[in-house]
Amino acid sequence: MKKIWIGTAILLLSVAVFMAMIARQCWPDYAFEQWTDLVEGEVEIVFDDMAVPHIYADSESDAMYALGYVHASERLWQMDLLRRAGAGELSALLGADMVENDTYLRTLGMRESAIRTATEFEASAPEHIQWSMKGYLDGINAFIAEDRRPLEYRLVGSDPRPFTVQDVFCSTGYMAYSFAVHLKTEPILDWMKYQLGAPYWKDLAVDQTGFTRIPTANEAAISEVSDISGLSSRVHALDALRPVPQWLGSNAWVISPDRTASGHVVFCNDAHMAYASPSVWYEAHIVTPEVEYYGNHLAGLPFPAIGHTRDHAWGITMFVNDDIDFYRETIEGDRYLHGGEWLPLEIVEETIEVAGGHPVTFVVRKTHHGPLIEEGLSMWWTYTQHPENRLHEAFYGFSRSSGIDEFQRHAAMMHAPGVNLMYGDARGNIGWWACAKLPVRPDHVDTKTFIDGTDPANEVMGWHSFEMNPQLVNPDRGFVYSANNAPEPVSDSIRYPGHYYSGNTRAAGIFNALSEPKNDWTVKKSQQVQLDDRSLVYKSNAEAMVALARIGGVDATELENWDGSHGVRDIEPTIYYRWMYRTICGAMLDEFQRAAPDGSAVEKFESWHKTIVSENTFPRLLANIDSPWWDDVNTEGIETAADVVAAAWVAAREDLAETLGEDPAQWRYGRLHTVTHRHAMTDVPLLGDWLDVGPMELPAAKDALNKYEFKLKEAVNYEVFSGPSMRIGMDFADVAGSESILPTGQSGNVFSPFYSNQTPLYHSGQFRKQRMDREDIEAHETSRSAIRPV
Repeated sequence: MKKIWIGTAILLLSVAVFMAMIARQCWPDYAFEQWTDLVEGEVEIVFDDMAVPHIYADSESDAMYALGYVHASERLWQMDLLRRAGAGELSALLGADMVENDTYLRTLGMRESAIRTATEFEASAPEHIQWSMKGYLDGINAFIAEDRRPLEYRLVGSDPRPFTVQDVFCSTGYMAYSFAVHLKTEPILDWMKYQLGAPYWKDLAVDQTGFTRIPTANEAAISEVSDISGLSSRVHALDALRPVPQWLGSNAWVISPDRTASGHVVFCNDAHMAYASPSVWYEAHIVTPEVEYYGNHLAGLPFPAIGHTRDHAWGITMFVNDDIDFYRETIEGDRYLHGGEWLPLEIVEETIEVAGGHPVTFVVRKTHHGPLIEEGLSMWWTYTQHPENRLHEAFYGFSRSSGIDEFQRHAAMMHAPGVNLMYGDARGNIGWWACAKLPVRPDHVDTKTFIDGTDPANEVMGWHSFEMNPQLVNPDRGFVYSANNAPEPVSDSIRYPGHYYSGNTRAAGIFNALSEPKNDWTVKKSQQVQLDDRSLVYKSNAEAMVALARIGGVDATELENWDGSHGVRDIEPTIYYRWMYRTICGAMLDEFQRAAPDGSAVEKFESWHKTIVSENTFPRLLANIDSPWWDDVNTEGIETAADVVAAAWVAAREDLAETLGEDPAQWRYGRLHTVTHRHAMTDVPLLGDWLDVGPMELPAAKDALNKYEFKLKEAVNYEVFSGPSMRIGMDFADVAGSESILPTGQSGNVFSPFYSNQTPLYHSGQFRKQRMDREDIEAHETSRSAIRPV
């Protein structure tokens, strides 16, 4: 026994010594001094109490070099994963398990687009923008050259390769892909439309005003083509790449001076993205003789997507415009049918490098619409089809604009992904622009499902001008807002179909709050709106369900007086969500089982249940007790809405009793509604627990303004996977006092004290300053670094 104890002690000591050596090699350095020929003048970097770098330089390119260096020192692993995802090169780092993902990502064409647009950028982008991007990339590569590899590279036995302009565009491509809810939605919607039929289809929330379906020549044959609804499942599986940001919502509003207590513009933004460790944004404050801004940077991108200067601020939400079309193609060998003619498919051979294995070669086949992502199905995507990609010129311009007119000119450069761009400035201007290149489609084309690719009459006809995009500047009501809702039809702009817009719950909450007749808005009052955890829609749903259950002979007393609040100690939301899930299953799963007797019904149902359309359909279903969805097709009788809802109540309580115990008083919401900010290595035993941040109990609702997203599923848990990626609030009366918060911290280095130091503040609804005044920065300084020319 003594020998066992001694052996165990030696083993533990060896592990401790090894980890100490690794920690020493990977420990972050916030007080470095560097000499290099890549800067022309001295650069000073002051790190504040949140490890935000305040970079002071004599030139913009020197400042960008410093930004690239410190960004890489904190987020290199995240940067690498993002560019590899956009290029379909994850296997070269993570091995054979990623080959299927890489094949899919490479097929979409983001890498090919990056090669083309990087070449165009280097040939035609303004020289000063190219120099700024070069400075940023030089900084990243200088850190890589020092061989201070983050822990993750040591664990996988790999070295990062230098970054290029092409990598920046690969990262941008994956960002655009993460907006593409169509890939998750249209395949399963198409299957539902043609396998379940019109009586069921008409009750789904897929309406588009002014759009009708005109049958095509081969409509009768559509139900005979191969089932490709599994594409939705593949896309959902790819979402598990947690270090790669998934854009999943957002709130923003800007209030004009005559509605605020200070008499200046108040600006708020919380962009909703998938949670991960590290979190999405890296904050940095840049000061040169020409420019000063405080920016939120995505991994590997040189210019901030969100930020502010002392003169103006900008933020974003998802536009959720329809920028992807799927075409059913008639394929014969290596040719396809279009306009009565057989045309040759474009054939491209791709090779995927695999860590620890042999390269994998495969072929991508394309029609003029785009790549075949499944046999007989091509994908047309604005991001790859539009002839120009000037996104980084736009991002650069946002922080350098001299006023609202110049800012709008930069906004017009954005082609994809589609965003709602929010703006406010010190002069009292406020604005909102829906930014994207919007394709002109024939009136008869219904893009909710797949389009006949053989008919030339179904082709995209061109592009709307930016002036036709939904937009609003300095409205009389005194505010602009966005929450991924369908854009308002304003001025001469078009009502552009997005058919996956979020329900209007959050948008209505913002609009109603800001429409109150008061002129004393402050950042603090806006933050209270940001943190609102009530759901008025779920309250309304619960009222309808309680009434139906009563007709069905069940008293759902716990939810009779629910006000829609979602506190961690509340019992009502625990019951509501399980009841909602059981109701949806009771109403719809039987139809899926009948239409998919091959055993794929549950997979298809779960894919459907993860869509925005599913979320938006449930209130409509409750309001339509005559819908055919309520009847169980597996029985001889006719079930009613009351029957299904009452049975779902009983089933939901049984589920909760089995999971949380028999006493309903113990069914606290926080026991099921938790979040863990997961690292890419979360599945590695012990290591994942160390690198993850959490779990933590959370309040708030799926559709509240303080939106924590989770998916209802067979397992009885409400584990959150996305939410606000930051919460920004600022008043132009005190720009240097603007506030924000990140879900974890500035650093992606687990050995850093700034890896998760903001998590307790974030999840308790607190904020911290975004410092801009030198005196304030130095008063909260934690360390200082310098980069000097040789």
